[in-house]
Amino acid sequence: MSGSSYDKTIQFRAGAEKEAAELLDEIHIGGVNVSELARVGLVEMLRQSLDEQDRIAVYERYSRGEISEDVTRVLLGEKLDRMEEEKESFEAAMERDTSGFLTGSDGE
Repeated sequence: MSGSSYDKTIQFRAGAEKEAAELLDEIHIGGVNVSELARVGLVEMLRQSLDEQDRIAVYERYSRGEISEDVTRVLLGEKLDRMEEEKESFEAAMERDTSGFLTGSDGE
């Protein structure tokens, strides 16, 4: 990815969102981890922004080694495991001998 100083930090102007987080931190027993809330919220929004074509494109890039598993898991979550299972099932099905599927039990 880029070599900018923003690699580890995402910044945005938070108006009402910052006030809401501060209020929740004040009223919630033990406070809240605002940074964790932001990370979880960002992951959810990233996943929600993907359509099926995006998910396939992410998985293809992951399969080619262009992006890490960590980044792929952020974007796909548990779908990554399901996509890999589907790929393995498909590959196994491609290797099956299908010559017996169209013939009767007597081989004709």
